[in-house]
Amino acid sequence: METRHDALAAGREAFAQHQWQRAYTYLNEADAQQSLDPEDLERLADASRWSGHYDELLERLEEAQIAYTRRGDRIGSARTALALARYMYEHNNGGAATGWWMRAARELEGTPESVELGHLHWMLAHACLMSGDFDGARQAARQVVEVGRRLKAPDLEALGLHDEAHVLLAQGQVRDGLALVDEAMTVAMSGSCAVSTTGTVYCGTIWAYRNVGDWRRASEWTDASLRWCERESVTRFPGLCRFHRAEVMRLRGALADAEQDALAAAEELVRTAPVNAGWAFGELGEIRRRRGDAAGAADAFRRAVQVGYDPQPGFALLRLDADDPAGAFRMIERALADPSFLTVEQRPALLPSAVRIAVAAGDIDTARARQAELEEAAEATGSLLHLAGARESAGRIELAEGNTARAASILRDAIRLLCELEAPYETAHVRLALAEAYTALDDSYAAALESDAARATFERLGANADLARLATRAPARRRLTFLFTDIVDSTRLVEVLGNEAWSSVLDWHDRTVRATLHQHQGTEVDHTGDGFFATFPDADRALDFAVELQRTLLAHRHDHGFAPQVRVGVHAGEALSREENLSGRDVHVAARIAAAAGGGEILVSEATIRETTGRATSDPRSLSLKGVADLVDVVTLDWR
Repeated sequence: METRHDALAAGREAFAQHQWQRAYTYLNEADAQQSLDPEDLERLADASRWSGHYDELLERLEEAQIAYTRRGDRIGSARTALALARYMYEHNNGGAATGWWMRAARELEGTPESVELGHLHWMLAHACLMSGDFDGARQAARQVVEVGRRLKAPDLEALGLHDEAHVLLAQGQVRDGLALVDEAMTVAMSGSCAVSTTGTVYCGTIWAYRNVGDWRRASEWTDASLRWCERESVTRFPGLCRFHRAEVMRLRGALADAEQDALAAAEELVRTAPVNAGWAFGELGEIRRRRGDAAGAADAFRRAVQVGYDPQPGFALLRLDADDPAGAFRMIERALADPSFLTVEQRPALLPSAVRIAVAAGDIDTARARQAELEEAAEATGSLLHLAGARESAGRIELAEGNTARAASILRDAIRLLCELEAPYETAHVRLALAEAYTALDDSYAAALESDAARATFERLGANADLARLATRAPARRRLTFLFTDIVDSTRLVEVLGNEAWSSVLDWHDRTVRATLHQHQGTEVDHTGDGFFATFPDADRALDFAVELQRTLLAHRHDHGFAPQVRVGVHAGEALSREENLSGRDVHVAARIAAAAGGGEILVSEATIRETTGRATSDPRSLSLKGVADLVDVVTLDWR
């Protein structure tokens, strides 16, 4: 049997050669015979981490920290306090992490410049970065780089460059940011950095390239990082590497393999670094959503939330899949309002889904704002993925507004880009939007070709939920007369009347509108706040309803002293009808005509008036309506 001296020497030798399991075994054997010095306890802590003995890591770090403190070694005490701070941060214990960081700061107070002082500043830089304080993060990161270069400490140089790069990326300085990403990776791969530094920079490099939409480079770095994990025999970073590999496989359409990797990554990160497990759970949820496993996706998304990560856009898209566009809209907009680094840097990747959700929720203004932002990101990054997302988003907006020919042209461009990127699932969804545009253009043959191509892709990928939705999604075209109402100055009325009185007025108004709709064979499509969207089989009945509603309000005003002023807009045309939802250019025109009307006015498109007889109106005038390319001629109906 080896003596204590032999076990300790063997453990130190194995540690120097990164033979982590062997180092762990021998150093443990030496420690059982007689307490180790703090330096060897620190080695045993690292060997525990990299060999997968996570349950012992915290205890060993604490033992080393106490030993350094008892010996009066302030530098060693600070170094292990910083290691404990990082451990606590990785395990979502922010309070303890801050406490250990402050302990390290006290130990280093008044000491000469050192590597430990550089790591203290790096943790400050990282904390600023994660909280969204980008100016503070960049200043601290630059200081870390300078300290690293003065001390010839490549770990500090690589970590500082890494964080400064992500600050630049979050601030939209993509080219400069990626240049620093590559520089940090060059330093980290020099062979003179610690395992934790190299792993951190590998992960950050992959994250950077996926956020700018360069999935080719992200995939290359993912493969390189997995080879590095095998070469170094480390068990901490493969979870992050597998998570990134799952992302790449999901984009390529290998959903079954991607799910296996994402699940393995999530289970590993829960044990090793729960602060990062949310990423893997979010990816697992998105893969399951695409495979049609709504319950499994919801479970994965909830687990991501439980460890402090907002898994977007997947969670919002799951709500959209469940026919809850309003809930999906709230969820994605809340995510986009998050100022933290994780959201800000990957923001362009969220925007195509945000546009799709906003369109589904009927908020075209928000959709346009998000699409414009995506166009800027595509220009800044030169990313084909972001450009494809911008084209897809523009096409969806044009389609929602009824500009079907323009929508078809833009969507075809998006499909070309997505095919070049080899993103089959995304391509299939854009094909469905293009099929909708062709249907509106009376090109049923082209629509069928696109739908069939999407169906074949979903079958090949195993996207069962999308297949089921496709079977029932074909929209019908219906010609109707669309009518919108809205109470004028409702916000001021609430202030004047008070909440209780306003609620009574609103209840009376809603009952009156619904009773009048029933009398004139109108159908209530939507009721939002104090406005109604209704349809009628023909223009005459829509105008009869509008006249009677205004006369009823006038009579109530005469008899009771008050009734709200209501504006009405009417336009006849075609809509795409799916289940109970109506969309298309003519619906949008009717809504904009109503918005242009004044209190007590019935504003009607001139084309609609021509479908009726015996109606007294004003002279026609032309309006420029928001979101409508051409001028629209309207008249005011004389109802008094």
